[in-house]
Formats: sequence, structure tokens, C-alpha cells
Amino acid sequence: MLASPPGSTSGQALCDLLSIPGRTLKRWRTWWRKDFPLTPFWQSMRERFMPPVVTERLPDSLLERFDAGEMTDRVAQLLRFIAPMSTRATSK
Repeated sequence: MLASPPGSTSGQALCDLLSIPGRTLKRWRTWWRKDFPLTPFWQSMRERFMPPVVTERLPDSLLERFDAGEMTDRVAQLLRFIAPMSTRATSK
């Protein structure tokens, strides 16, 4: 969610801040823009957003849909929204 446009100065600053290589940031962008839209979770949830979320601008376009005033609150809302993706349904 913190990923900025590829090649931007802020992208490098983010890599420096988080002590991650540029390829990690690129991998995160790829996940948001190519993998996330194909997940069953997003396929079932995307219709709840009108107008539709712009896939090419994920995660920014989704983050903009949360109306908390502070960015940290909006990020927290988005993390809560996607939290079901981090759990597995278990069957016995």
C-alpha cells in the first residue's frame, strides 16, 4: 500500500526507509496490480465500490475509498478490509 510510482524518488526513499531492495517494492506493486485483482476475495468484493476501483492504480485507488481523515487510519481500514485474505478456511 505504500508503493509509489515506479522509478520515482519517493519509491527509492521508501526502499531506504524500510530497508528493502527495489525488487521487493516491484514485487509488491505486481501483486497489487496483477495478482490481487484475480483473487476470489477481490472478485467477490469489488462490486461493492462505486464507481469501480481502478485496477491499474491499486492499491491507491482502493485506499482512496476509505474515508478516515488521517492516512494511517485509512491504511488501517484497508488492512482490516483485506484481513480475510490472510486466513485459511479449514475443513475437517
